[in-house]
Amino acid sequence: MDISNLINESRIIFDTSIQTKQLLFEKVANVLGEEGVITNQKKFIRDLYKREEETSTGIESGFGIPHTKSKYVKEPLIVFVHSDVMTDYFGLDDAPIECSFIIGVPKKAADTHLEILSNLSRKLMNDEFIEKLKKSKNEQEIMTILSE
Repeated sequence: MDISNLINESRIIFDTSIQTKQLLFEKVANVLGEEGVITNQKKFIRDLYKREEETSTGIESGFGIPHTKSKYVKEPLIVFVHSDVMTDYFGLDDAPIECSFIIGVPKKAADTHLEILSNLSRKLMNDEFIEKLKKSKNEQEIMTILSE
């Protein structure tokens, strides 16, 4: 599965005012609500938090992969957010999260989210990929990095 097909430039957010998981989820829900790919922003956020209750989606090197299967998601999607360093969201290495890939898939999408997570996780094991994402300055750079 090519993850670059699940993201577009409007789903790439650079916003240093995002410093908490709540602000992260609200910003993403607003963008997706405006785009019309989720049907209920508050319930989409609730579904992201439900998944977080199982175990944190923070991984390593300042990256997080919040994800949910939700009946409020119309199609599989990814949002990339480069935020400020989070004050309440940390990775397995205790590094604060500053880059997030938020994944949403429809409730009935079988194992689509697992395919997306697997693909993204493999990419995030590559130090060069991580550094390119962290150093990127605009939407076009992110799209190029994800399509390589």
